[in-house]
Amino acid sequence: MKRKSFVTGFGAALAMGIPFATAAASLVGERTTQLDLLSALPRPGAGEWLRFTLGSGVLYGKQFGFGSERGADGTPLLYVETQIGEASGACNPNTTRKTYLRATHFGALLSEYAVLASIARSGNMITRWADVADGEPRSARDAHLRLLDAPYLYDNRPLTIESVTPESVHVAGRPHTTTRVVASFAGGSSQARLKRIELWHTPSVPFGVARYHATVRDLDPFSLTLQSYGHAYKPDLDLSLQAIRVLTSTGGAAVMPG
Repeated sequence: MKRKSFVTGFGAALAMGIPFATAAASLVGERTTQLDLLSALPRPGAGEWLRFTLGSGVLYGKQFGFGSERGADGTPLLYVETQIGEASGACNPNTTRKTYLRATHFGALLSEYAVLASIARSGNMITRWADVADGEPRSARDAHLRLLDAPYLYDNRPLTIESVTPESVHVAGRPHTTTRVVASFAGGSSQARLKRIELWHTPSVPFGVARYHATVRDLDPFSLTLQSYGHAYKPDLDLSLQAIRVLTSTGGAAVMPG
């Protein structure tokens, strides 16, 4: 199935109120892409947050907070604030990074965002860079934001949906009734890493993803499990971009106000 046909057909089915499981089951044997499949799931909204345990071989924790503030001209500015930590422990506030997006809405789990500005906090220090609106230089690496750190996951080769089944899984402290989708990638470049993915979907969580598992060539499988989530996110770096620009007006770094 061509991308446009998949997006149109799948999206129309969901818009009509057909459950994801039913819509996806009708596509068993069809070809799509990983991003199109994930894009059919719920998107997070401002104020939502979640924490995943993820990794390949060695697992770690990563927290995402989604927010919006008003810019100097009154237009909404979306941002994603992240922290990382041990798989079973709290995230480290000294790893806080707040990225402002050139976007009007949050995307899917594997969406890529154009960056407006990046902010990092370590202790009482704050650093600003890649601030396009403020004329700061930006490297190619800082031009876009990917929420997941493994580049090989961002594979948009065609894949074929093999099965769609209901499954109860225990995530975020309680059981969830999910739809498990299994799909395999077609052959391709020898540089491609992903071979097969499994996705456990539930509409009750941000991104709609309770679990994700990828079989990876020459590496341990990549796994992602939702540990916790909520709907009243308060940013750790509670300063607006406008205030941060003033604070760092004489350079890229400054001491946080007491």
